[in-house]
Amino acid sequence: MKYSRFAQLVVGVGTVAVLATVFLSLRRGPIVEEAIAQLMLIGVLIGAVYWGRNGGFVAAVVATVTYAMLRIPMVADAQGLTGTVATLVVIRMVTYALVGVVGGEVCGRIKYVFAALENSSAIDEWTRVYNQRYIARIMQATLAQYRRYETPFSAVVISLAPGITENLRPSKARSILRAVASHIRNDVRLVDEVGRLDDGRFIVLLPSTPRAGGVIAAERLRSAIRDLIGAKEESVVAAVWGTPDDIGELETLTESVQPPLGSEPATA
Repeated sequence: MKYSRFAQLVVGVGTVAVLATVFLSLRRGPIVEEAIAQLMLIGVLIGAVYWGRNGGFVAAVVATVTYAMLRIPMVADAQGLTGTVATLVVIRMVTYALVGVVGGEVCGRIKYVFAALENSSAIDEWTRVYNQRYIARIMQATLAQYRRYETPFSAVVISLAPGITENLRPSKARSILRAVASHIRNDVRLVDEVGRLDDGRFIVLLPSTPRAGGVIAAERLRSAIRDLIGAKEESVVAAVWGTPDDIGELETLTESVQPPLGSEPATA
C-alpha cells in the first residue's frame, strides 16, 4: 500500500468515527462546545497524517486554544476556573496531543515502512530514509508530471562538510546522520520526499511547491540542522531549485542521480 492511500483511509475512517461520536453526543444533549471539540479532531488528524509530527503539534495547539476559548463563558458563569472545566480542557489537550503529535510521529515512520515493504531496496541503511535509487525514481516521476501538467515542485539538496563525520567511529557517524535524516523527515510535510544520495548528500523533493517555497524550506532546514549537530555556518549548505525558473538545473539533477543502465537489482 502506498502512503497516499493509507492517508486517505486513515482520514476517511477517522472522519466517520468522529462524526458518529458527534451524532451520538448530540442525541444525549445539545452540548455545542463538545461537538465542536470533537469536530476539531478531524483537523488535528489531517495535520498529523499529511504534515507529520510538527503539523500535528500545531493543529493540536490550535485546537486546544480554540476549545479553551469556547469554555470561557462556562468559566465566567462559574466565576472562576472550576475543576470540571479544567478537567475537560486537560482531557481535550491530551487527546489532541495523542492524535497530533504521537499520530504524526507514527505516520512519519509508517511512510518509509510502506516503501520498504513495497521495495526492500528502497531505504538507506544508515539513515532510514529513501536511498538514491528510490528517490531517483520519484524525481523522474515528478519531473514527468511537471512536463505533462506543469505541476510545480522544488528540490533542496543539503550537504554536510566531510569534517562533521570523517574522524568519528562508524557508529557515531551513523548516529549523527540518522539524527539529521530524522530531523529533516519531521520538519517537512509527509507529502514531501526525503532521500540520501550515495555521495552523502540529502535531497528533499517538495511537490506542488514553487521555488519561493523551496527557498524558505531550505533555509529552515539548513539552520535547524546546523543547530542540531552544533556545526559552523559554512558546514551545512542547502542548495535549492524550483520550477519553472530552474527546470534546466532540475533536469540535470534528476539525470545525475539516476542509476547506470543495467544496474537495477533483479526482481522475482
